[in-house]
Amino acid sequence: MKTSGILFTLKAMRPVTGIPALLMVWTLFVAASPSTLLDPSRLTMPQIKYRGARFAPVPGAVEGLLAQVARRTSIEVNREPLALEVTDPDLFKYPSIYMGGDSSFQPFTAEELKILRQYLSYGGFLLIDDNSGRADSGFDRSVRSMVAQLFPHTPLQKIPRDHSLFRSFYLINSVVGRVVVRPYLEGISIKGRTVLVYNMNDLAGAWARNSLGQWNYEVIAGGETQRQWSIRLGVNIVMYALTLDYKKDMVHLPIILERLRKYHTP
Repeated sequence: MKTSGILFTLKAMRPVTGIPALLMVWTLFVAASPSTLLDPSRLTMPQIKYRGARFAPVPGAVEGLLAQVARRTSIEVNREPLALEVTDPDLFKYPSIYMGGDSSFQPFTAEELKILRQYLSYGGFLLIDDNSGRADSGFDRSVRSMVAQLFPHTPLQKIPRDHSLFRSFYLINSVVGRVVVRPYLEGISIKGRTVLVYNMNDLAGAWARNSLGQWNYEVIAGGETQRQWSIRLGVNIVMYALTLDYKKDMVHLPIILERLRKYHTP
């Protein structure tokens, strides 16, 4: 399979400053992207299609997140929905992808697992989001089975709170979504780079808005404050996917960690 080569560039880059470094990485992405990309000057986050269940049970979720990324950062985005199968050759043109669902789905084929493994190993990033709002959902069981086949020697692990993901843009000390099923994220890391993040709290439900700009779903328990934390977490995940671990070795890391310890959930 031929890839665009941009993901190798993203993997190799280790920015050491904030937004300027992000823009430098994204400039490389734009320059290397072929004209067939959907508006290649803007960030796109495709949603992954799969069989046996609705692959997009929360319409407008990814578009809602990208709108927040555009509003809160200097990144320009594509808000048009884009869905791809894992076998689509365009998969390798995008630095990050999203997979959501609320029920069990058919297992990925060996070929699909191979392609997805290559995508993640070459520098891609996958966010998986359980939209069911329930513990031990059918989607959760399918995801864990898929990930076990995808990386049989690297099980899902809780992502520690000192991970770069929690300070890639906002300082975050709380993992929430539309609901709070698990107060933590899980992930898979390859050679120190987290390539897959799994959330069970239905972030999509907190992000989704309709064409009139109204929120599609109520946030359970924490209200609008919880929604804002869900949005901030989503922005951080996107920023981490683009900038990798650029803050991992910063000299002021101890100061950030001390602020996180004092940072209370509202």
